[in-house]
Amino acid sequence: MSRRHAREIVFVCSGISNTGELISQVIPGKTPAEASALFLDQNQTGAPAVLGPFYKKKTQILETTRSLQFASTEFKKAEYNGWLVNAFTLAGTTNEAYIIFLKRLDDKTIPMPKGTIIVPISDLRFQE
Repeated sequence: MSRRHAREIVFVCSGISNTGELISQVIPGKTPAEASALFLDQNQTGAPAVLGPFYKKKTQILETTRSLQFASTEFKKAEYNGWLVNAFTLAGTTNEAYIIFLKRLDDKTIPMPKGTIIVPISDLRFQE
């Protein structure tokens, strides 16, 4: 069972250095005073502007990126799970296709799937 962890609280601290440069940093902290003290320790200058609190966005783990090589530049229209798609056959494998969603065939208002979709050719029903 996984536990949910609280997102990290951050503040944006800005100040001007002794040389006249603007310094702006995202500093984690529980209060604006704590973030301002950390900014002072790191930059030897105070932070007259402290904005926040903000919550750091959790990063998503993306699927591993792989290089796609198409068998040709031609595509075929097909049906896949109720969607009209363009199917590009992939080189290197004879039974997989990269698909691009065009529209829903039953006129339901379902958002198009996002991301790289590679499916077995046997799951496609080609038109024409």
